[in-house]
Formats: sequence, C-alpha cells, structure tokens
Amino acid sequence: YVIVSPEYNHSVPPALASLMGHFGGSNYSCKPSAIVTYSVGPWGGVRAAMAIQVVCHELGCLPVSKMCGLPTVSDILEEDGTPKDTGNRMLKQLPAMLNQLEWMAVAMKRQRDETGAL
Repeated sequence: YVIVSPEYNHSVPPALASLMGHFGGSNYSCKPSAIVTYSVGPWGGVRAAMAIQVVCHELGCLPVSKMCGLPTVSDILEEDGTPKDTGNRMLKQLPAMLNQLEWMAVAMKRQRDETGAL
C-alpha cells in the first residue's frame, strides 16, 4: 500500500483514520506500506506521517523507513498532480521509498509463501 495524505490540523485527516480503522487489521496484515504526505506549510505533512505510521504498525501493515513529505505542495505539483519541475529536490525522495517498498513486498511475499500468513 502507498498511503498518500495531506496533513490536517497537525495530524491525519479524520476520513483517512476512519477508513483505515473500518477495514481492520486482517486486510492489512503482513503487507508493506509506504507513506507520502503533503502540506501547504514547510513541514511536508510529517506530523500526519508520524500518526499514520503508528496506525500502520497497529494494523500489521508495516511501513518502510523511507517516507516522502512534500512541503508547500502547491509549489511542487500542479493541480492535477503532475510535477511543476521534475528535478525538484523533494521529489527525489520517491525513488528510494519505492525501492524499499518493492524490496519489502518481495520479502514479505516470499515469507508468506514459505510459512503462510499470520
């Protein structure tokens, strides 16, 4: 899973928290995740990312250590989500995060295949 979220009042938007809690841990168990957050301010949604990370751990949807936070998102992305400048240094977080996610997905699948899901 790649969880993409804005920061809302220094935390997770209530709708995302409700959605993740509604489906419960069995849907997320033993699956990797990555977190991408954004904000209109200078912190790139990192406070939301920290709160999302805790929920992911509780659900068994283990997040990779690399995260992507996009501060002042309107300076980085167009309204349709395309980058204004593909060389923007904040976008350079994505390849490492996605590489970790792929590595974790392969490793977790291999373990599920060998031992079964928890």
